[in-house]
Amino acid sequence: METVYLSLGSNTGNREALLLRALDRVSAYPGTDVVRVSSIYETAPVDMVKGTRDFLNLCCAVRTDLTPFQLLGSTQGTERELGRDTKRLPPDPPLYGSRTIDIDIIIYGRRIIYTRELIVPHPRFHRRLFVLGPLSEIAPDLVHPLFRLTMDELKYMLKDRHSVGCRKKTDYPRAGKRTI
Repeated sequence: METVYLSLGSNTGNREALLLRALDRVSAYPGTDVVRVSSIYETAPVDMVKGTRDFLNLCCAVRTDLTPFQLLGSTQGTERELGRDTKRLPPDPPLYGSRTIDIDIIIYGRRIIYTRELIVPHPRFHRRLFVLGPLSEIAPDLVHPLFRLTMDELKYMLKDRHSVGCRKKTDYPRAGKRTI
């Protein structure tokens, strides 16, 4: 089994309920256990279309037997099930549209993957406090596979600390008290 870190975010509908439904679905993937879940953070949108609602974000650690591409397929399926509309996204980033749920694979064990479909570690997470805040909460000593810095070190190196605040503690019963 591999330890994988996911980032989940939502900025439309009942954001908190959508995050928890997504966690339920992730925990139901074959051979997958959610073992740690961060607090939920309310954050200003980053690289988004003007007028976009604030996000709720969290990170979770999972143990899985799924390959990286099986996990990607599962997370994309969950996004579709929960109403993610990829047709509304602008054609060319860096501006993104609103979403009911967004699930990104941040780190997959110690693997480095660079394909058209999947890049791991996630190529921008080290510049996003809305990922590093919750990730450093559940895995402060986790080392970035390329940069060889911990999540805490990366978090404190960020220059842009825009409005990321802890909204509440997540009470996700399936995560239990196990640590990785």
